[in-house]
Amino acid sequence: MELTTSLLDEVLRCYKPHCRYLTSMDLSVDGEVLTGTGEFSIPESCYIDDTGHLNSVEVNICYNQLLYAVIANAVHDGVGEVFGGWTMAEFWRRQLPDILIASFGSTFRRPIDPRSFHGEFTVDRISQRRLRPDVAPLVSLATSFRFWDDTGGACDGTARVAIVDGGAHD
Repeated sequence: MELTTSLLDEVLRCYKPHCRYLTSMDLSVDGEVLTGTGEFSIPESCYIDDTGHLNSVEVNICYNQLLYAVIANAVHDGVGEVFGGWTMAEFWRRQLPDILIASFGSTFRRPIDPRSFHGEFTVDRISQRRLRPDVAPLVSLATSFRFWDDTGGACDGTARVAIVDGGAHD
């Protein structure tokens, strides 16, 4: 399933215009496993002089953009037990305050050209548990990712994501 341009634009609206690196994404679903494969372009770093390669800060931003895009697409298409029960209004309300990267690790194998590269984000496992009976369950995502370019650049890693329910946000 390809993420529509209008939905991708909405997902990335929370980023400064010069930090919207994800240009397109496809989602595949295999049971509970969700995989987003995207195209990226970083014409200029948002915080440092040109290093000539993708760095860890940009990898984290790209990861985050894939994370949001995969969840938005799953909600939009009613995929899975957790995200199939959300509305798009709920996703927009929860996108920034409730979706938290709990741990993140990456390994760079070869430098990646930031001007044109590819990325893959996979939700490997979803679990839920109630912390209190009067609160929505805590959702935990075990995820993996990789980025690569057409000349052999490569990076991969894993991250754990917690989705809390902070309730109504002002």
